[in-house]
Amino acid sequence: MRQFLPSALRGNRVAVREVAKAIVKLGPRQYRSAAQLRPLIRAEALRGSSAAANAYGIMLQYGIGGPKLAKEAASWYARGGAEGNVGASKNGALAYALGWGVRRDTKRANQLLAQVPVDQRSRKMLEIAKAMMQPGRAEPEQALYWLDRAVALDPQGRLNAAGVYEDLADSLPEGRAVLVDWLEPLAEKGNVRAMLLLAQNLETSGSGEDLVTAADLYVKAAQSNAPEAYAALGRLLAIAPDPLSDQIKSELEGQADDGAVSAAVALATHLLFNPDGSPQDREKGLRYLKAAARAGDPDTQYRLAMILLGDVEHADKHQLARAYLALSAAGGNQQAAKAAKQFGEIALADARLIALAAEN
Repeated sequence: MRQFLPSALRGNRVAVREVAKAIVKLGPRQYRSAAQLRPLIRAEALRGSSAAANAYGIMLQYGIGGPKLAKEAASWYARGGAEGNVGASKNGALAYALGWGVRRDTKRANQLLAQVPVDQRSRKMLEIAKAMMQPGRAEPEQALYWLDRAVALDPQGRLNAAGVYEDLADSLPEGRAVLVDWLEPLAEKGNVRAMLLLAQNLETSGSGEDLVTAADLYVKAAQSNAPEAYAALGRLLAIAPDPLSDQIKSELEGQADDGAVSAAVALATHLLFNPDGSPQDREKGLRYLKAAARAGDPDTQYRLAMILLGDVEHADKHQLARAYLALSAAGGNQQAAKAAKQFGEIALADARLIALAAEN
């Protein structure tokens, strides 16, 4: 903007249009000489500049360089959209859909969005849906309308729509009953967030069939690099009946053996703290936890250290525990830092050597 501002203020039309583009790019904020720019940008908008129309709409909506006139802003956005400006179309659609300064006009909003590329259109529809779920002024039914339209335009399931569906379910009287119906199509498209939310809802039903489906969804989410899915599988492992529990355990073991740290932590947690576990299970769990700690996760290192310190029968492991406390503290774990002072601090270089020696 600085490059073109002096020329724009002298009335150079090309410079005025460049400044208008900069205003759109930078977003709503107060600018030096905004009061002088406002009529110049309006004049360019009247001459057919779609970027100027969009910029002038922004200035009106947010009161930049003059009074706030949100009611007039929408018509300028629409003017820019009619000239083929995608940004103006999106701004206008948002204003008409939400009734910002104008009478709400869903039909007009959809007309403006029709000029926007499909991927951007679906994201703008999702933005509208989210805006309609603001606390204190939520409009669930209208939000659902825009959310459904956004999802229909998103065949690959890339939109983060699952969380908005969950918010809707909490606000509608029968929302939870239909949440599964909303989430299933998203999960089928591969949307990881939808998989996790759907699995959580199925898990709480208590049905054996639902538990199987939940486990399958967690596995798919884990394979899509969602670490929280492994923790969910570990939780499910504790309550799932046979043969499902064996299948989950086998999946976690396979992933842990392949180097998935989150899988190793989930499996170790189950094996170490299962009240029905055998000494062999505890030993196996400790092995998986050590493998995860060696991968460098501070929280896992802290957990392993505290387990080793609590083992009075193997005091020879306490030095290793103190080493992992030092490593965990160096990684930012505050609890480990406090524990290290309590049990005796070890220099970081020495801690690394002790941990390395324990591997061999």
